[in-house]
Amino acid sequence: MKFRVTQEGMRIVDKAEKRIQAIMCGIFGVTFFFMAGMGTGLASNVKNPNEPNPISGHTISLEEITSADVMARVQMLRDTLELIRLEMGKPLVTPSDAIVTNVHSHEAYFQALTLYHKADRLALELTGSTGVPPEPISLSALAPLHIWKMVNASYIRILTIKEELGLKETIPERPADSATNLTEIGRAIVQANRQLNLLQERHFSPSDVSQQVLLASQYAKRLLNRFPTSNVTLENSPLVRGKQPADVFLRLVECYAILEEIAQQSRIPVLHLDLPAAHNVGISRQLYPSDVYDMATLLVSDLAFFYTQLKTHDSLKPIPYPGRTFPSLVYQQATVLLHQLKSLEQLVTNDPEWLSR
Repeated sequence: MKFRVTQEGMRIVDKAEKRIQAIMCGIFGVTFFFMAGMGTGLASNVKNPNEPNPISGHTISLEEITSADVMARVQMLRDTLELIRLEMGKPLVTPSDAIVTNVHSHEAYFQALTLYHKADRLALELTGSTGVPPEPISLSALAPLHIWKMVNASYIRILTIKEELGLKETIPERPADSATNLTEIGRAIVQANRQLNLLQERHFSPSDVSQQVLLASQYAKRLLNRFPTSNVTLENSPLVRGKQPADVFLRLVECYAILEEIAQQSRIPVLHLDLPAAHNVGISRQLYPSDVYDMATLLVSDLAFFYTQLKTHDSLKPIPYPGRTFPSLVYQQATVLLHQLKSLEQLVTNDPEWLSR
């Protein structure tokens, strides 16, 4: 009898944990969506007693924080993360291929936003606590200070983990090259994000990817609505079973290729995605939903930035947590997004001044 009660208790606990995970993921998706939909992101101004000032000696201000300060803080976060990785006995992430160049502020910022959420999720797993949500900032007014604040908010969450594990080593901040650019910062943040993926017990799932793809699709729909006489009709894409995360990744790469063309015609600054290199990543190494998630958030970052360029724009409706989702359904959603972007490209080709209307 005691054994049966114990087993039943375990089932109840497991069910409760899954429910909590669904709630947390849903809250995360809605929060991210709300902030992005308003043309804002997250930034922290919460002072932690263990939070060091920039090694450069710069004050934490709009006038003084530079890209080098951002890189120095990213590197200190990664060094601290490495200490935690060794303590946890987790694998070291392999270096990723450089598939992007010409990164802009909003793209680096969204990667830093993803870093914050991943760090906060790991801290929740290991300490049972969540971080203080940083304050909003307009995507159109981004500067190195705002990226630094987001990275710093992530670093504070990593410090919480370090303290929980009883790690006493001091990790100093090292000066970064004054010529550091946003592309280098973006790549460094992506590596930190990929390492965090390997430390989490509950990894990002296809459901998390689905929320971001649906968010990107909703942005695309709003942009298409700027052409009221276009009569764009989109057919539902068939569900193709048996798809893997790599298939979704490659479909999102196709989406970004179209988005980059739209950006060039519209004179909107976005990064350059090396299509052969990205395609090689999709076919040459094992990809996980967390890798696909990063590509999906890249699309969201640029589509959100597009949306803020409109003369008038309303907030978008929250994307509910989709529940259990598999890659085949996300692939179908990404295919719908691809068709939306192709339609938008055709319209923009005929009206490249569309954003000024």
